[in-house]
Amino acid sequence: MCPYKLIKLFSFLTILSISECSMAQTPTKYWVKFKNKTGSPYSISTPSVYLTAKSITRRATQGIAIDLTDIPVNQTYINLVNATGATVLQKSKWLNAAIVLINSPSQLSAINSLTCVLNSSPVGRFKKITSETFTEKSNDANHKSNTSSAAYNYGPSFTQANQIGADCMHNLGYRGQNIMIAVIDDGFNQADVNPVFDSLRNEGRLLGTRDIVTGNTAVYEDDSHGAMVLSLMAGNSPGNLIGTAPKANYWLLRSEDVFSEKIIEEANWVVAAELADSLGADITTTSLGYTTFDIPTDDHIYAHLNGKTSYASIAATMASRKGIFVLNAAGNEGSGSWLYIGIPADADSILSIGSVNGSGIHSNFSSQGPTADGRIKPDVSTMGEGSYVCQPGYNFAAGNGTSFACPIMAGAVACLMQAHPTKTNMQVLHAIKATASKATAPDNLYGWGIPNVCAANAYLQTLSLNEKRFESDLKLYPNPAKSNISFELNQSITKVQLTDVFGKHIDFTLTSNETKHYTLNFNASLVNGIYFISIHTANGIVNSKFIKE
Repeated sequence: MCPYKLIKLFSFLTILSISECSMAQTPTKYWVKFKNKTGSPYSISTPSVYLTAKSITRRATQGIAIDLTDIPVNQTYINLVNATGATVLQKSKWLNAAIVLINSPSQLSAINSLTCVLNSSPVGRFKKITSETFTEKSNDANHKSNTSSAAYNYGPSFTQANQIGADCMHNLGYRGQNIMIAVIDDGFNQADVNPVFDSLRNEGRLLGTRDIVTGNTAVYEDDSHGAMVLSLMAGNSPGNLIGTAPKANYWLLRSEDVFSEKIIEEANWVVAAELADSLGADITTTSLGYTTFDIPTDDHIYAHLNGKTSYASIAATMASRKGIFVLNAAGNEGSGSWLYIGIPADADSILSIGSVNGSGIHSNFSSQGPTADGRIKPDVSTMGEGSYVCQPGYNFAAGNGTSFACPIMAGAVACLMQAHPTKTNMQVLHAIKATASKATAPDNLYGWGIPNVCAANAYLQTLSLNEKRFESDLKLYPNPAKSNISFELNQSITKVQLTDVFGKHIDFTLTSNETKHYTLNFNASLVNGIYFISIHTANGIVNSKFIKE
C-alpha cells in the first residue's frame, strides 16, 4: 500500500491592502465588524432562543454568565450590508462581524459608510502546508502489547491509549459517556459507512454534521483527514483500534476546503466554534493550524503568535470562556523553516498538543514554542508519531502528525470530564498539566510533558474531597463583589490565590481584621466575570468562586 498523504494544516492572514483594480476583477471576501448589537430582538434574559439547553447548562454548571457576546449579530445590520449589492456569507456573534463577498470598490465604500460598521479588512488565502505519512503496519518499537486486564482489546492502538492513562479511565468505566465532542476538520470521508464507526452510528451518538464551507450538512464525501482524526477518539474495532472516547457523542463540523485555490475565510473556523458552543459541545478538537499563505509576503510572522492577534485565536479563547474545553494540534513545523506552533494553538486558554513517539520521545516534526509573548507551548505532548488510525475503506495504518496526537488527547479529556462533571474546563486543564510528566520543569518541546489522565483524575478527586470537607465551613461574601470580597474559614490559612477563568493569577492584597476573617482587595477596574479563590490550609485546599461586577 502506498503511503496515504493528506493535507493537515491550513493558514490565514488578514491582508493589509488590496488594489481597487484587483478587487474590480476578482470578488474579495472581507471581515466587516459592527459597532454594537443595538436594537437586537434577542435578550440576555432569554438565551434559550439562541442557545441549546445543553449550552446553557454548561454555562450554569461552571458559573458562566450569559453576556452580550452570546447574542447573534443584528440582522438589521446584515440587511444593510446586503442592500449594497455585496453578499453576507457568514456571521460571527463573538466578534460581532460578518464575512462579506464584495465585488467592487463602490460596494466596499458603501459598506464602510454605514453608521453601524466599525471597520472592514480583507481576509487571507488558505494554503496546504504539509502532509502526514503512513506505513502499512505499526512500528513494533513504538507499540506495546495489550497484556493488561483491560476494558477493551486495543490491539496496536494500546500504546497511544496506555501512554496517557486513557485505558485506566476506561477500566474505571469512564469512556466519554454523555460528553459532546465537536470535531472541526476538513472532511469526514466515509465516516457514514466505515465499520470502525458502527457503534457510533448504531447507538445514535453521531449527533449531526455541518459543512461550513458549502453551507449544508454533507461532510462524508470530502477529505478523509477528519475521519481519521475521528477514529482516534470514536473508533471501536476490537483487536485493531479503540479510540480514547469510544462512548462519547460527536458533532462533525467541516471548516476547511482542502483542494480549493480560491480565497477562503478564516471565519469558517470561528463559525464552527460558535456553532459548537450553541449546540452545547463540552469539547472542541481541531487538527488544523494557520501559518503561511499562497503569497509569501502575506504570511504570518512570529510576532502574531500572542494569542490575541488572529481571529481564530480570539475565538478559541472565547470558546474557552464559554466553558468549552478547547484542544488544538500544535503543528508539524518543528523541523521546517517555520519551526513554531500555528494558530490558534497560541491561545493561552486552550490545550495545545505536541507529539511524541510510543517511547515518549519528542517528535522532530512537532512544532515548538514559545509564543511571541513568552508563554510555553505546546501545553502537553501525546503520541502523534506511529499513531494507529483507521482510514476510509476500513484500512488501518500508523501515521505521524500532531493531527493525531490532538484527538488522542481530546478523547482522554472527555473521560476525565465525564468523571468530574462539576469541575470547570479550567480546573480540568490545570489538573492535566499539574500531573503531566514534566509538570515541575515544562519546556517548549514537550510543554508540561506527557499527560496521565488517571493521575489527573486522582488529583481532581482529592480536590473534590477537600472542597466537600470544608465547603460548609467557608463563608464568602459579598457575591457578586465589586472591589473586594471577604471570607471566613475556621482553618489555619497558609496561602490564598486568586485566578481568572484562564488560570491567570490576579494581584490582590489580603487583610485580616479579626481571627478567621479575611478580605481580598483587588483592583476595581478588574474585568467583570467569574474568578476563582484557592485557599490553602494546613488540612487541604478550599476552592470557591465569585462573580466580579
